[in-house]
Amino acid sequence: MTRTHKILCIVFLIITVLISLSPELDYLGSLSFIIFIFALGMFIFSTLPAGLIAWLTLCAGVLLGLPEKIIFESFNIDIVWLMIGAFIIAEVLVKSGLLDRLTRWIEMNCYTKGRVTFFTFLLIQVLSVAVPSTSGRASAMLPVYNILSERFHNHKKFFGMGIPVLILMGANTTLLGAGSHIIGIGILSAQTGESISYVEFLIYALPFGLIIGLLTLLILRVMYFKDFNYDFEAAAEHDKIPFSTREKYALVLAGITILLWLTEPLHGLDIAFVTIMMSLIMMLPGLKLISWKEGLAGVSWSLIFFVAGAAALGKLLVDYGVTDYFQHILMSVFSGMNFNSELPILIIIILISVLSHLLITSHTTRAVVLIPVFIILAESFNLNTEAAVFIALLGINFCVMLPVSSKALLIFYESENRPFETRDLMKIGILLMPVYVVLMIITYYIYWQHIGLSLV
Repeated sequence: MTRTHKILCIVFLIITVLISLSPELDYLGSLSFIIFIFALGMFIFSTLPAGLIAWLTLCAGVLLGLPEKIIFESFNIDIVWLMIGAFIIAEVLVKSGLLDRLTRWIEMNCYTKGRVTFFTFLLIQVLSVAVPSTSGRASAMLPVYNILSERFHNHKKFFGMGIPVLILMGANTTLLGAGSHIIGIGILSAQTGESISYVEFLIYALPFGLIIGLLTLLILRVMYFKDFNYDFEAAAEHDKIPFSTREKYALVLAGITILLWLTEPLHGLDIAFVTIMMSLIMMLPGLKLISWKEGLAGVSWSLIFFVAGAAALGKLLVDYGVTDYFQHILMSVFSGMNFNSELPILIIIILISVLSHLLITSHTTRAVVLIPVFIILAESFNLNTEAAVFIALLGINFCVMLPVSSKALLIFYESENRPFETRDLMKIGILLMPVYVVLMIITYYIYWQHIGLSLV
């Protein structure tokens, strides 16, 4: 055990003793709080898989007195089933060859600087609708990067760093843009009963996501895409290939899925049910898109278990009075602050969420750590809880300063012939951070507060 681990153990023991001595919490309340703190510490400082930590912690809680139903009911949330279906659909898009077709199209048609950068951006936005995690989109874009960096000479750094950074910016556009969105909305639903639908999230987030994405693209182009060379002979090697039956089926079914997501208020079917239903249809043997085994293999089960476990840990805080306990503490701490104006609390939420990636490297862990805190803060001061959670989730998406802050960055950073160094990320991050923060504030005042996301 290292010195750091010993210090952390001592800190945890002190926190455990203090929580146990609190007269406001009963045994189960204290136990829920203790295992939540322990899980957070393990998420941040341990190398164990996050899902394994969450479930071992829940099992320990059951052994110490929590009801067994917390284990069995943890999958009884629609967010979990939404993610399972979305992963299967994403695997269909890859296996069908649609992604390869998009890559070839970019390679043949992007013969100017503007075209190659804009259509790379556009492809990332398309994937943001269909692939439910930043790391999934990064994995899908890696072969695209290999082709583009080879074709467009001397621009390896632009594509190698620009693609994952644009993926992170594109995460702001939809509910499926990042796993942290799913986790955050799941915690919001578990703790308050409120939620944000796919369509609502799209309406709230799309303008900000597109604007920050385009601004990021402009900055990256100015910094890393100056000279341009296009190999017309190599591009001419590709012949036009007609759509296969498999591609047509995948395209039609994906289009139907997106249409059903967007029309949820009309048909009344929950987005999670729609996603599961369409993913099951896509696995029918007669369509020859993807087999049952291939579909299940395409699901990131580690992330699924983490989401279910994290939501269960957050629900414990509500069920056993921990959130009420924190509300009392926050009321005492912030009693002298005036939250009648949105600006102070808006700046607090944005700065904490944006800067959190420097301390908490996991994208999903940041949501688990911060969202319950912002929910309690919002409820303590009669703020709009949905607005606080939504703004925090977008702030959490800014994580471009360090490779370890996002799996999307790590996938490219650890690839063969590393396309960028940490100092390159720090440079772009320092330029982007003030742009990101200012745009969030501007978007709040000219858009969000007028469509139901006013904090006060």
